[in-house]
Amino acid sequence: MSRLLAAMKTDVTVQVRNKLYAIGIGIGVIVAIAMAMLAGPERLGVTVPPVMMLVGGGSTLMYVAGMILFEKDEGTLQALIVSPLRPGEYLWAKITTLTALATLESVVMIGGAFIIVRRAGEVAMPNVPLLLVGIIAMGVFYTLAGIVMVVRYDKVTDFLLPMSVLAGALQIPFLYFWEVVVHPALLIVPTSAPTMLIKGAFTPLAVWEWVYGIGYTAAQIAVLIVWAHRAFQKHIVK
Repeated sequence: MSRLLAAMKTDVTVQVRNKLYAIGIGIGVIVAIAMAMLAGPERLGVTVPPVMMLVGGGSTLMYVAGMILFEKDEGTLQALIVSPLRPGEYLWAKITTLTALATLESVVMIGGAFIIVRRAGEVAMPNVPLLLVGIIAMGVFYTLAGIVMVVRYDKVTDFLLPMSVLAGALQIPFLYFWEVVVHPALLIVPTSAPTMLIKGAFTPLAVWEWVYGIGYTAAQIAVLIVWAHRAFQKHIVK
């Protein structure tokens, strides 16, 4: 536990030095203003879930890539192999701190948008605990997916194209949640499940939507945890 806490503290220090928190808050403020201007009080609840998928997910992938590729370039990962810190502890430190960063960014986005919109008229408040669960689940998913992808590459330039393809595929369901193409086939894409939980913070869900959102989210995170660990062992440790 002490090694994990030390790794988390180091990660936060590096993230602060690389201005990731400043970048995240800045993105959150810009997106909050954009959502408030484009959605207004009536559509804000419909707008938030797809925006969390598009913006929050995309920025989380970039944070993961930046952190791990930076550590590769600096030789930190090579030193990790012979250090007392276990690979699992390293991964959990990344998952925890990067999810916290993604959550902060999302809270700034949503909270800022609500503060701005409330000046123009009444707006229904979301179920905050459920909203946080959905946001955290989204952050964990994108962090794990980013780890699975980025450990295969050594440079950001090599990772940009695969990341763009991955992000595009994972973000297709925004059409469903923005009510542009309401087809159940879009719910097969994994990001739909945590987005459904975020949607549930704003509008009542049917029973099947609750089962789908909770069950599919838990299942895919469990699979990604195992996959990320194996990918790290294969591409970094071995």
